[in-house]
Amino acid sequence: MPTRFYITTAIDYVNGRPHLGHAYEKVVADALARFHRQRGDATYFLTGTDEHGQKIARAAEAAGKPPRVFVDQLAPQFEAAWKSLGIAYDRFVRTTEPRHELAVQELFRRLHEARTPKSGEPALFEEEYEGLYCEGCESFKLEKDLDEKGRCPEHKKKPRKVRETNFFFRLSEYDEALLKHLESHPEFIQPDYRRNEVANVIREGLQNVSVTRPHLPWGIPLPKEIPGGAGHTAYVWADALLNYLSAIGWPERRYSLWWLAREGEAGGAGAARQDEFPLLDGQGRPGAAWAGTTTAQVTNAFHLIGKDISRFHCILWPALLLAAGVPLPRQVYVHGFIYARGEKLSKSSGNVVDPVALAEQIGRDALRFYLLHAIPTGRDGEFTLEQVVEHCNTHLANDLGNLASRTITMVHKYFGGAAPTDWSPESFRDPQAAEAFDALLAATAAAHVEVPLAFAEIRIHEALEHAWLPVVRANEFIERVKPWVVAKDPDRRAELATALRALLETLRLVAIWSWPAIPGKSEELSELLSLPGKPGETRGEAANPSFGSDPVAGRSLGATRSLFPRLEPVG
Repeated sequence: MPTRFYITTAIDYVNGRPHLGHAYEKVVADALARFHRQRGDATYFLTGTDEHGQKIARAAEAAGKPPRVFVDQLAPQFEAAWKSLGIAYDRFVRTTEPRHELAVQELFRRLHEARTPKSGEPALFEEEYEGLYCEGCESFKLEKDLDEKGRCPEHKKKPRKVRETNFFFRLSEYDEALLKHLESHPEFIQPDYRRNEVANVIREGLQNVSVTRPHLPWGIPLPKEIPGGAGHTAYVWADALLNYLSAIGWPERRYSLWWLAREGEAGGAGAARQDEFPLLDGQGRPGAAWAGTTTAQVTNAFHLIGKDISRFHCILWPALLLAAGVPLPRQVYVHGFIYARGEKLSKSSGNVVDPVALAEQIGRDALRFYLLHAIPTGRDGEFTLEQVVEHCNTHLANDLGNLASRTITMVHKYFGGAAPTDWSPESFRDPQAAEAFDALLAATAAAHVEVPLAFAEIRIHEALEHAWLPVVRANEFIERVKPWVVAKDPDRRAELATALRALLETLRLVAIWSWPAIPGKSEELSELLSLPGKPGETRGEAANPSFGSDPVAGRSLGATRSLFPRLEPVG
């Protein structure tokens, strides 16, 4: 049954150019969105830029530009970068958009009216506070959060002591509600070990959190309805997180088109029913999101984020939503970091890699393949140019590229460029060839089941492993059947045709399975096979293994060319 899939990435802070760490998250999200589109799901993919806060104001000042001019120049660089990597998002949101600013002000109105679930105290209150503020994280730190040198472990800088009067959100009173949701829906935070980390943080006790900053003009001002709010702007995280809602129309009711789904149509695991949120706004009233619904609805938003911001997304964000009367997301998936020789890729570490330049150097789809295949989904990964070159040469040039080149060359040489039509599996004379043929068919049958399952369960690296096993088996099959030997015997014409048809069908299937990861090359391969339509639109029976009744048979193939030229060793 087709589902509704709403996927978001973290929006990027525009205090510098996009780097490979940014790109990794977008490529993962794009592969998941493409997988859902390919199977016919209604899909909406959101990304964008985070453009407010002290860090932006200071970067703009250092550049000698007003903040608005500064972000207006940088945001298009992120849009262009993602398009150059084949990121097919549906919406690029900017937190400086008027609609977003109005939504943030509505959030603060609701927080001002809300009462906490345990004591009934106001969820939003004003208080003087003194603490350690890390500008890189845009958050206050406790002593226990710092390293042995008193530095932020993420940015390697000592936070500065700040004393100011802020508006606070009474996060401490939402611990029981958050733990209850985690217990009822363990899929809410994935992978499992990330959920356990968050649960432990909640059990240790939550601190009330500042959600405004005074005297910081580059931000969204609090609405006039909040007494004492003049001169305060929204804390950057209370601002940025709301993009997931503002971009789809919140607070207007139309946001529920993607944020919610009918029961049975959610985009994946973790969906919670509407009757699980009887006191959404903390004031004893049913949440307005469900008002007037005639069919059961469930939560549906899927957030893909890095582990450095998991506490904001897995603790602060759902608590804010509960206070504001909004259903929670369906799932928060926390991915790992990319490291270069043991250090995380980041602007603060000074080891950033330009993804656009790298894609121009090695090829867009080669970069996408490396990020999706070499880095286990959800785990940390290592990056060096040497590893990229070796990985892509092994799996793309040697495996898939070689298979496509050899197969299409042999069709041109032995059948005049027209895919053969004979099919006679019993014609293989060599038992080893027949055994390799059976192994090839078994591998494709397994991949047909395992590839979509792994994509659906967000095991992208395993999906590609399953997709590549038939490629390996096909190359082994060529070595066993030796078409160049079989072609010399006119009596073995049916055997030759059967072997090449099996190889062509394997290539057709691999083009379909690999499309979410390497869409450009998959479409190029499909064109070489002269197939109608595109692999991203091939679903249902058309995507089933069809050995002996494959749609390639009889078609004139394109000229042989190298899909994946070998990359030169670095240095």
